Amino acid sequence: MTDLSKNREQARKRAQRLRDKRKTNGVTSFPLPLNNMEVERLNEICKFFSYPNTPCDSAEALQLMIHRIHGEIEQIKQSLGSCQHCGELLPEGCAKLKAGGLFKGDARCWHTMNRVRLSNFVSATCQ
Repeated sequence: MTDLSKNREQARKRAQRLRDKRKTNGVTSFPLPLNNMEVERLNEICKFFSYPNTPCDSAEALQLMIHRIHGEIEQIKQSLGSCQHCGELLPEGCAKLKAGGLFKGDARCWHTMNRVRLSNFVSATCQ
């Protein structure tokens, strides 16, 4: 066995051990396509959360955001309250009663209003 093939075999075994360890620990990798604007924003977030140290990497910044937002979910739910149209607790609302929402498309439905607001926000920020 040549040195090159021996090195490749060792690298293959190391990579397999790493994959096995990640699988055992329940680690999932996501291929995540981001446009230039999103990459710039992610880089800014990496810098922001790491001052005065060197910026954290993108994966660490995404993990920090997941943990932070997850910790705020209960507070957000309490501030949302219930839908004025169907009376159900938000953000689920009438979607608890029927898949897609009982009042889907109704102009008074919280989901419809939120979808329109989000659509307008995304289109405004992506221009």
